[in-house]
Amino acid sequence: MACRAALYLLALTASITHVLGAKNPNDILRHSITRHGYPVELHKVTTQDGYILTLVRIPGKGAPVLIMHGLIASSVDWTVQGPDKALAFIAADQGHDVWLGNVRGNTFSKEHIKLSRKDAEYWRFSFHEMGLYDLPAMVDYIRINSSSDTLHYIGHSQGGAVFLVMASMRPLYNRKFASVHLMAPAAYIHRATSPVFQFTTRVEELETIAKMTRTYEIVGRGAGSPVELLHAGHKMGLIPTDLVLTNVWYFTGVHDSINRSIVGDILANTPAGCSLYQLLHFGRNHLAKSFQQYDYGPDGNVRRYGARVPPEYPLANVTAPISLYYSEADNFVPAEDVEDLADSLPNVVHKHRIGLRKWNHIDYLYDTNAHRLYRSVVASLTDQRGTAEKK
Repeated sequence: MACRAALYLLALTASITHVLGAKNPNDILRHSITRHGYPVELHKVTTQDGYILTLVRIPGKGAPVLIMHGLIASSVDWTVQGPDKALAFIAADQGHDVWLGNVRGNTFSKEHIKLSRKDAEYWRFSFHEMGLYDLPAMVDYIRINSSSDTLHYIGHSQGGAVFLVMASMRPLYNRKFASVHLMAPAAYIHRATSPVFQFTTRVEELETIAKMTRTYEIVGRGAGSPVELLHAGHKMGLIPTDLVLTNVWYFTGVHDSINRSIVGDILANTPAGCSLYQLLHFGRNHLAKSFQQYDYGPDGNVRRYGARVPPEYPLANVTAPISLYYSEADNFVPAEDVEDLADSLPNVVHKHRIGLRKWNHIDYLYDTNAHRLYRSVVASLTDQRGTAEKK
């Protein structure tokens, strides 16, 4: 019986390997754009601390817009719904010079000038470093390679958090943005109720296990990885679409809003991986009820910050014109937490509370009607500097 089971597993693994095939990250990114008939450019950007990031560009003659993904996501999420539906293509259709970011550690930004992804040191980053190094490197690169001194920014979830880190810690960057649009920005998240936040009571255990096993990447891609097996099982018909969605809804809340025909395309590249320390940073902020720098523990904090508690990000420095988008049913970034964020920012020019009762955290990416929100956001990509504050 044991031999028969082993042979079955071996055959299944071989079938899955055949189904998936070898996937080159750059080819995936190009295909995510060209399959829909749009031109594409890939650009490599090196950060101050040596990470090599991939920017995807849909060139246009209009104002540049940088669109940033959230946790365990990638630039592909902004194209998966296709023309007339996906944010990247809607912005391109309006003539914008569209740039899609990929932060360090995801499938498409895993290179470093010195470190290997096998090195524990490679994974020693959270969203703090993304805001301090990744986003500024992208912004500088885009400004050099476009016709504009300023750009627009759209970020979802972690994509909002990294902007706030950059704008608060490196405030000279505020002047480089004509408008900023943050969808469910994961800054204040202490009211979050998603079951995923149950891990916050075990952050020390997670870090200990990671050090023991030298496994610091979470839900990464690669041959034989659990997420690749999930994708292959779905593609082979072994894992039903409804089962996938039921498990997603357990964490996000039930909202049957995703076109089932694109679930396979989503699973092909999402999740795109992250560092354990990103999760730990969010988890500790959730417990601390604060948007603060990474918590290294009392002794580590004293050595790094000169205090036992990490400092909060100085949001008063965020002077770029901010538009906030949020919803009642988001159990990752609740509406009340976004309202608190709005009260902490000095230049909120627009707040848009989505009226749909069940709109959840991933509907910003995959809801079949998300294009309506996208069109509203793209129509707002105007120079909002000097716009009167509307809180």
